[in-house]
Amino acid sequence: MLNLVFDSNALITCCHATTQSGPVIESILEVCALRVPMAVHQEVIAARTKYPDAFLADRLVAEGCIEVNPVSLPTDNVLELYRLGPGEKESIALYLAQADELDFLVTDDRLAYVVSHRCDIPCYLFLDMIIELVERKLWKRELAEEVVKAAQRRFSSGFVLHTQTILKTGDRRCLK
Repeated sequence: MLNLVFDSNALITCCHATTQSGPVIESILEVCALRVPMAVHQEVIAARTKYPDAFLADRLVAEGCIEVNPVSLPTDNVLELYRLGPGEKESIALYLAQADELDFLVTDDRLAYVVSHRCDIPCYLFLDMIIELVERKLWKRELAEEVVKAAQRRFSSGFVLHTQTILKTGDRRCLK
C-alpha cells in the first residue's frame, strides 16, 4: 500500500475518470492510502453541488477513505512567492510535514510539480503515478491502459501517447 498526497487537480481527475469497474479513484484506493490538505478538501466542497466528481471526492472524505489533514503555513513562507494555488501550496507543505510516512505527491499542476522537485519531494504527474502503480505491480497493465484512456481528455496528446507507449514497452525514454 502506497501513502500518497494528492492535490486538487489529481483528485478531481481520478474522481472524474471512469473505467468499466467504476471511478478510477476506487481502483487507486484499493492500493493507496490518500491524504489531502484542508485546502484541497475545501476546493472539493465548493464544487460538490455542480460536479459529480467533486461530490464523489467529498463522499470518500466523509467515509474516511481519503484522509484530510490540516496544514499550518506561516504567511511569509517561500511557497507564497511561487503563485501556487492554496491546494498546491498545502499539498507541498503536507508532504514536507509528513515526509517520513509518505511515498510521493501527485499533481497535474506543472508549477507545483517543479516546486515539489525544488523542495526535494518525490512528485509524480497523474499519468506517471499510473505507470508507477504498474511498475510496482500494484495494478495490471490492462487497468492502467483503461485508466489512461478514461482520463485522456484532461491531458495533451503527447502525455497520453507517451504514457501508453511506456505502459506497452516499459521504456520511459522511448520517443516513438
